[in-house]
Amino acid sequence: MNSFISPAIADVMLWLMYITLAAAIGVTAYSVWHGLRNRRKGSDVVNGVPAGRIGWLVAVGFVLIMVVTFALGSTKPILTNGTWLTDGFWLRAADMFIYTSIILIIGCFVSAIVSKFRS
Repeated sequence: MNSFISPAIADVMLWLMYITLAAAIGVTAYSVWHGLRNRRKGSDVVNGVPAGRIGWLVAVGFVLIMVVTFALGSTKPILTNGTWLTDGFWLRAADMFIYTSIILIIGCFVSAIVSKFRS
């Protein structure tokens, strides 16, 4: 029953994912550095919109959602490819990413619908 064979290009796909992850982290770090470097020293209000406060609210809200979804994640073992996965941290981390993605997608739809009816 445990005679699973790795696909021929599994190593290539793993390395491609590692390179993509490293590039994403690099672009994110550069974006944060560039944003902080070019930040105005004013009140961060653009056309009457408190852009600075909205930015901080989004960042803090994202971290809060990640923490809450990690805390609510399941540690129930799952059977994958004939192997039981029992590490509670990784089970919770997987749930965190799934639930956070779902919440962010729903938030995008709701904000699009609200902005459509406001104008």
